Amino acid sequence: MSTTEMIDELAAMPEEKQRETVKAILARLYPEGQKTVERMLRRIENPDIPEDVWRGFEEAEDGMGIEICDEHFLKPPA
Repeated sequence: MSTTEMIDELAAMPEEKQRETVKAILARLYPEGQKTVERMLRRIENPDIPEDVWRGFEEAEDGMGIEICDEHFLKPPA
């Protein structure tokens, strides 16, 4: 099967099946980059979400959040 035939076949699939197929192909090609692939596809599927929001989500997923305490509101950390 040629590249053109594969692309045409992918384009003929329903949108959800296209996503699943592309995700599976990328996972097989780049098994060490699964988290990066997931994040890239999530951003592509939701272009209306600002970059800083994505950065916040990803930092939280990576456990890089900070604990917010009441005293932070009274005297913000420097």
